[in-house]
Amino acid sequence: MNGFIKTLFGDKNTLLVAGLSILIAAGLLRTPAHELAGLALPLCLLAGAGYLARR
Repeated sequence: MNGFIKTLFGDKNTLLVAGLSILIAAGLLRTPAHELAGLALPLCLLAGAGYLARR
């Protein structure tokens, strides 16, 4: 069961990158620059994937 959970969610760093990316996009939705939220989420996830790949 532990292997299933690790495969489904990854480790704490993966959850941290996903959570921070969502928080950044959600934060942008509440600002005058809300148009950038659709661009910020994929860019944050791409940067996070690069970070995770180096770990």
